[in-house]
Amino acid sequence: MSPKRQLAAGALATALGIAIAGTAPIVGTDGSSRTHAQQIVGGVVVVLGWALLAWGIHGFGRAREG
Repeated sequence: MSPKRQLAAGALATALGIAIAGTAPIVGTDGSSRTHAQQIVGGVVVVLGWALLAWGIHGFGRAREG
């Protein structure tokens, strides 16, 4: 995967993870039994997005201009 695509995938995964965690039900309301699990999943997706961003930045910096 090219560094540009890794950067795009990392940004998308980070935004998706924030959206997943941000839409978790508020504790004490209907459906709040899944709040913790949804926040964990969202956090994991964010961290994976950050890893993709870091790897893409690393590859982008090392890419040869041609």
